[in-house]
Amino acid sequence: MDQHKARDFWQTVLNNSAQLCAVLDATPTGHGLRQGLQRIDRIVQTLRHAAADIDPLLTVEVDLVPAEDGAVLRIAVSCNHDPEGIETVQQLVAAAPAMPPRIQVCAFTPPTPKAMARGLTSLEVHGRDVPIQKVRFIAEPSTAAPGTFDIACFVPLSALTDQDPEDVPGALVANIVLSMGIGELRVMTRVSSIGIAVTEQPPPEALQAWDLVEIFDSALVH
Repeated sequence: MDQHKARDFWQTVLNNSAQLCAVLDATPTGHGLRQGLQRIDRIVQTLRHAAADIDPLLTVEVDLVPAEDGAVLRIAVSCNHDPEGIETVQQLVAAAPAMPPRIQVCAFTPPTPKAMARGLTSLEVHGRDVPIQKVRFIAEPSTAAPGTFDIACFVPLSALTDQDPEDVPGALVANIVLSMGIGELRVMTRVSSIGIAVTEQPPPEALQAWDLVEIFDSALVH
């Protein structure tokens, strides 16, 4: 990784930290919030270009996440679920300087917090509302790759989109929900295979994606 480009990347974050944090103080219905979100979008695009200049696999996601005293801005450096980018993501995040208290930096897109996920009723994907509670998973230890899991995913008919591969209906929603549930790094390092079935009645033992974290993390990694 080019250390000069890495320093420039983080300096861009620091230079824009005040604008990034300003949105945390804007009222939800105020004009300032809309302007703040527009500014953040421009900053995020700048950071994405800078990250891609370091490595084409890299991208950046910026989110407002709950904290004890309100909310913080989380900057997640990601590699678009491509394992080839794992090391570079880790190196770039390790090179991050100290951030203002209301900005957090993390490697890879993390799971959606379980408490937040429980409140989700549907997920809009390409104009379709998918009942998120109907997207379920069964994880079995993989015999082909010890330490990883073979995943069976069950999705409702509403999960089928034009963006699915022709031979894997429901794949887009399955991958989105799995990533929301277990996070980008586990998807890349702990999932050996994913099979998808379209059904309105998943097996009773099938779990929500967020419940897979404990199963994954309690298993030995070889």
